[in-house]
Amino acid sequence: MSITYEEFMDRLSKSDSRISMNIRSVLLKQSLKMEADAKRNATHFPRVQTGRLRNSISGNVINFQNEDYLVLRAGGISTPSRPFTESADVVYAAIQEYGGTIEMKGGSRFIKEKRYLRNAFDKHRDRTKSLIDKAIIASLKGKDL
Repeated sequence: MSITYEEFMDRLSKSDSRISMNIRSVLLKQSLKMEADAKRNATHFPRVQTGRLRNSISGNVINFQNEDYLVLRAGGISTPSRPFTESADVVYAAIQEYGGTIEMKGGSRFIKEKRYLRNAFDKHRDRTKSLIDKAIIASLKGKDL
């Protein structure tokens, strides 16, 4: 299908907000899929004892300085002015994800990384990129997702 230059310019002028809306829609859907997988990952390894870590996992889209970001996190909720920082609601979330040594009475203990967040993110990375490409193309064609 071919279009005239005028039609192309008209679509282009209308596409900016449509592109943002379509990409945000893709990011939100994918963030929820990542959240579900991360919660599933955190159910089995590390083994659930209280469910606090699993319940602290959230996927969302945050607009920060006029840019949309897919955020997958665990441990707590950030403040609006600092959306990429973690609170200390579940203080052990980072050590479970990345591993490391913790100091405790009587010595130290090494915690192996669990990758419950990163595995969920990695699983959906390529599909998310592909869906963003499709969202941009649909937007340039004048379509909503």
